[in-house]
Amino acid sequence: MNELIPFSYPVRKIKIDVLVNKQPDGSLVKVYNVLLRAIQAGFDSQSKLFHFLGLGETDEFILRELFTLREKGFVDLVSEKWIVTESGEQFIKDNTILRVEEEEEFEFLIDGISGDILSINDNHTSNKLDKYLKTEFLISNRSSELIESKYQELSNLYKREKENKAYLISYSSNDILFDSFKNEESGLWCNYWLIEYIPDKKSSQEAKLEVRNHDSLRLNKELSGKFNSEYRHYIYTLSNTERKEIEEFPEIIETKHAEIPTIHSDISTLTIWETKQKFIEALQTVKNKILIESPWIKRATLEYLPLFEKILKEKKQLIILYGISDDAEHDYQTLKKVEQLQDKYKENFTLIDLPSHFNRIGSRMTGTHRKLVIKDNDYYIAGSFNFLSFAKQERQQVANEESMLVSVGVEKKWEQVKKEYNLKM
Repeated sequence: MNELIPFSYPVRKIKIDVLVNKQPDGSLVKVYNVLLRAIQAGFDSQSKLFHFLGLGETDEFILRELFTLREKGFVDLVSEKWIVTESGEQFIKDNTILRVEEEEEFEFLIDGISGDILSINDNHTSNKLDKYLKTEFLISNRSSELIESKYQELSNLYKREKENKAYLISYSSNDILFDSFKNEESGLWCNYWLIEYIPDKKSSQEAKLEVRNHDSLRLNKELSGKFNSEYRHYIYTLSNTERKEIEEFPEIIETKHAEIPTIHSDISTLTIWETKQKFIEALQTVKNKILIESPWIKRATLEYLPLFEKILKEKKQLIILYGISDDAEHDYQTLKKVEQLQDKYKENFTLIDLPSHFNRIGSRMTGTHRKLVIKDNDYYIAGSFNFLSFAKQERQQVANEESMLVSVGVEKKWEQVKKEYNLKM
């Protein structure tokens, strides 16, 4: 086991008016049986039937139910005589064939990520845990869009909850009585454990994820399936753990600041922390354009977002190339913030997901493992430092890394990258 993560899963509680077809109350069924059998026995006129029942000349309740039976086709009235139809005879043999249309309120849950219909009776707790998924099913409060195309799901759920003794006929998607959703952090929360099992080193399979109920530890097969297929990226939202492919790591050492040794007047080496400081300096002092190429966008990028926006506000050009494969382990909330920045500054922010880009241009490359920063025509930094995913601090232990600071041939480096990736900037 690699990690056990407590988290809350978002759902919305909905209440609507529905028209249903259900079995009538048992006492009413007995009344129908008596009326039908009495008519069969010859008490087929109103006076005979009421006299037999000891009700006098009339009774509004019995009259109403007689005409209800007539509407349902169980009896007919011919020349002031009541007769039992074939359907009525079948009802006497099998009372379950009778259905009564009624209006009632129906409560259920909507999955806050997928929009699927869920039972409100499923075991869940409402205490919000520290780690929770943000609702993605962000349709406005009491909107008809929530349920207008979900008749079959609602019908199946209603039928299941009524143990096949009642059926949903119809509902109005425009008339939602209650919707727990008010903003993206409100509503109900189902609490679970997300368990990550790392396969052994020789296995070619991915880590297996299980979702279990927070209280009973019961396996939720549906959510487990979703997390292993569609929702795998959420584990990086819920956890701070740095996940890498299984590999042999170099010896862990603590690095210390040192003077930058000079290899050539235009080429220097940088330690980890010097690389980070030089990267920040490049973002702070860029005059016209800066390019960043890094395989992963993770939470470490949040530190640089204010500097990115400052560059863009000042009408300078920012180019970010990222992605090592289609299923790269990005932090998707951070990536979303970067994408929002791109939407805001479309004219001077170029953000390219390289796996998608290579697929579009028919390249054999699948992504990048290169770590590169080019600042104006002043210099570029290349090495092993992950500019957009390295989140360690100087007091922490780290694996040793090194970068090269090159201030010669910078224009050629720009041209090389543009040609390699078929970039139009």
